[in-house]
Amino acid sequence: MRTKRFILITTILTLLIASPLLIGGLLLPAQYQDTFMGELPYKFSRLENAPGKRIIVIGGSGMAFAVDSSLLEAEFPGYSAVNMGMYADLGTKFLLDLTENELREGDIVILSPEQHTQTLSCWFGARSALQGTDGNISMLRYVSREDLGALIGALPGFTLEKLRFMSTNDHPEGDGIYKRSSFNEYGDIASPLASANIMPGYYDPSVTVSYDPAILEDAFAERLRSYAAHAHKKGAEVYWYFCPANRLAVDASASPEDFYDFLYETLDFPILGDPANAVMDEAWFFDTDFHLNSAGRTVFTVQLIRDLKAYLGISSPTDIALPAAPALPVSGGRVLTADVWAGNTSVTEITVDADVVRIEDRAFDGCTRLRAVRLLSEDPSRLLVGDHLLDGCGADLVVPAGTLSAYRTDYRFSRYAGRLREE
Repeated sequence: MRTKRFILITTILTLLIASPLLIGGLLLPAQYQDTFMGELPYKFSRLENAPGKRIIVIGGSGMAFAVDSSLLEAEFPGYSAVNMGMYADLGTKFLLDLTENELREGDIVILSPEQHTQTLSCWFGARSALQGTDGNISMLRYVSREDLGALIGALPGFTLEKLRFMSTNDHPEGDGIYKRSSFNEYGDIASPLASANIMPGYYDPSVTVSYDPAILEDAFAERLRSYAAHAHKKGAEVYWYFCPANRLAVDASASPEDFYDFLYETLDFPILGDPANAVMDEAWFFDTDFHLNSAGRTVFTVQLIRDLKAYLGISSPTDIALPAAPALPVSGGRVLTADVWAGNTSVTEITVDADVVRIEDRAFDGCTRLRAVRLLSEDPSRLLVGDHLLDGCGADLVVPAGTLSAYRTDYRFSRYAGRLREE
């Protein structure tokens, strides 16, 4: 009893001390409304206001790139399409929490997380959630009890970041395709920039696409079942559909069929289609192993339409012309491998030239005196980095003048936002 009382008193005191930073960050004017994450309130608004029955797509950013909602609406008359695909760091579970109470009778929900440990777990990205709800803080009421601690812990840093943007009158806008203006009214990525595969070697070796059943977290599987049960009570139906994945990045130790069999035994709602169809050739991808280019988006959407029609017993033909695969551009540029600098205990600063197109994970591991990695590329989308870029070192990433906002809002570099600074 004394222990519980001590924890309660400590929590109250902490909240009182931190309250200006906690509350202030939510009440300050929105700063992320033009970024990729700034799209979330618009997706949610469409979810709330789309008329009648809806086809709701839920997943990571892979589904934002993978679905042409206008085709869904054309092939399923009487349904409105809502693409809730969002940056994976937000967490699939938060998207489930956000949409669960908004479901209505007749809705069709397509769950399609990327084949990755983060999206197939109860991961909650508090920083991403704060950025994504910056234009509509009422959405935070859907944050689950178990995630509130992480959300509160992220608020001070979030508040200071907003204050910094306000003091410089320079809020982040995103760069290239990673900004809100790249989305259409359905929540799909619809940008001419996603025209062909721009990855060196046509895939990203730092991200392995896995179909090992072990990547599905037990607690997340339980959350999926409870979500489907709740949807069914409201007269909606939930279906699993495999997210597109670049064939070159797939770990061959387990097959899509292995994962399908596991899901069939684990979930209590239908799995649509043949999982092998989600593994697509590299020509259909854009800048990650889960992001399709515009032609790939059409091909994937047509397959989704056919699979959904087949399950629902709809016999109407799907007469949508399929595009040709985009030509693969010449893959050039240098790769900074881990054996160049890793373990160097004397270097204090490293410069990465603009012609480097990929830095291997743990490239600076063991560089104990390293304080700065200077990136000369002015376009973060042209430099592939993974989740473990700065493992084993205490360095900051120093980027060219005028590019800090672009790096901080880039799909890959946003995870290093706290260690990015400008020349």
